[in-house]
Amino acid sequence: MTQQWLADLPGWAPFTFASEPAPTAEMLPTWPRLHEPYPLVHGFSRLGHVVLSDEAQRRFCVLYPLEGGSKGYEAASLDELRRTVIDDRGFQSWIFPEALVRPIVERLGPIDAGAVYYPVPYPMIGGSGAPETYSSGDVWVFLDIVGQLWMQGPPPRV
Repeated sequence: MTQQWLADLPGWAPFTFASEPAPTAEMLPTWPRLHEPYPLVHGFSRLGHVVLSDEAQRRFCVLYPLEGGSKGYEAASLDELRRTVIDDRGFQSWIFPEALVRPIVERLGPIDAGAVYYPVPYPMIGGSGAPETYSSGDVWVFLDIVGQLWMQGPPPRV
């Protein structure tokens, strides 16, 4: 169940899910470590988190692109994962903190189903990640660029 404050944001839809999963290697070419264990992409959040699964759709993974990490989940189906994890208030409050999301959406307004909100510059290259630094754009371009940055490794310390 979506937290009430999220439901009250005009035009806010926390996730976009595809009617059929797509190949991870095609959708996330700059994330090769995910291709074998999680070959299917199911959807993404408005902040760029990606929901992936194995071929059997019993092992799922949520990718946290700005953090360069992921977390695996076992579920009998995507519907079960959505009910028990994605729609969980605790999960949503962790990935959509009100202090971050509300000012972003209020400043930038609603975005279309293929877009995400993201900080400029990205935190891994020195950005603050503060709400006022966010912009919006195509989810797949965002994920491609962030994947390239992680493939290059951390920025040199100055």
